[in-house]
Amino acid sequence: SDREHPTQKPIGLMQWCVQNTAAPGSVVLDPYAGSGTTGVACLSLGRRFIGIERDPTHFDTACRRLEVAHRQPRLFAEPEPKPVQEALL
Repeated sequence: SDREHPTQKPIGLMQWCVQNTAAPGSVVLDPYAGSGTTGVACLSLGRRFIGIERDPTHFDTACRRLEVAHRQPRLFAEPEPKPVQEALL
């Protein structure tokens, strides 16, 4: 099994959740980070991530997975939205 945590979610599922709840450039907070799947999903989608995990084993796993994900290039990066100057009048 590829799971490193008893309730680990598929990255694709967490990417879907992040895409549909967090705008590009926003910060996602996961107070129960577990093995870091939400953080990996955030990195792959260009969202910032704050994770909290109290279990040292799962914390170490999450840190390792996030370091690996951070080194991966984003092949299908979403373009950054261009700034729009709204009319003043």
